[in-house]
Amino acid sequence: MLRLLRIDLLKLTNYRAFWVLNILYGLLIIGIPAGVIEFLKWLKSIGADFDEFDPMKIPILYFPDIWQNITYVYTLLKIFMAIIVVISISNEFSYKTVRQNIIDGMSRVDFLKSKLSTIFLLSLGSAALVFLTGLITGSIYTPDIEFSEMFDGAEFVLAYFLDLFGFLVFAFLLTILLKRSALTVFILMIYRPLELIIIAQLPRSIEAIGEYFPLQSMSNLIEVPFPRYIFQEIQDYVSLTFVVASFAWVVLFVYAIHSKLKSSDL
Repeated sequence: MLRLLRIDLLKLTNYRAFWVLNILYGLLIIGIPAGVIEFLKWLKSIGADFDEFDPMKIPILYFPDIWQNITYVYTLLKIFMAIIVVISISNEFSYKTVRQNIIDGMSRVDFLKSKLSTIFLLSLGSAALVFLTGLITGSIYTPDIEFSEMFDGAEFVLAYFLDLFGFLVFAFLLTILLKRSALTVFILMIYRPLELIIIAQLPRSIEAIGEYFPLQSMSNLIEVPFPRYIFQEIQDYVSLTFVVASFAWVVLFVYAIHSKLKSSDL
């Protein structure tokens, strides 16, 4: 497995887009919390006191709120990682490298394993950066830190990992089916809005099914956290039901990729 991962990374790191998108993604992850603080400072400077409440005291980046807040925002950026996956896989077909690898002795299953290993590494690296960003940011801005609070809610980082990994495997499947990077990225960008439209149109008798659609299941891992600051109830935990549903979709995606690779003329 490590040999297959090294082979795939060697090809991937030769793409300029890989470095550009990774650096941009990393800067956004690190920069967004700083941007939030600057925004709150700006609100305070213009006199937005929210009925004499200091906006700097809104606990957006405090432990334990920070874990759900930042992971929710970061799930909106996963298209950057998906583009890396799409470019990597579509180039395999465009430049016939997948065919050459198979001629050289790599099986179709090995190709699948190499790409899944890379996707796993990208997701794990992103989750690690998110965890470190949350830990450092929360430590800086949380007043009167208690150690027990620092990791309360950190399970949202694991939910972020599963959400990102599932989305990247979905991107892998679309790329295998379409084999064109521009078209695949376009479908990725419009699929989620289309899914939401379909869910909204479901009859009331079966509307609950919509919560288990592929990307909706993954979205349900981390619910929108910000209504809590206007005293609305939110789901402030990771639902095991949607963990299982998301994992089931990942397994189904991998099975579909394997079936397509097995039947395709590469």
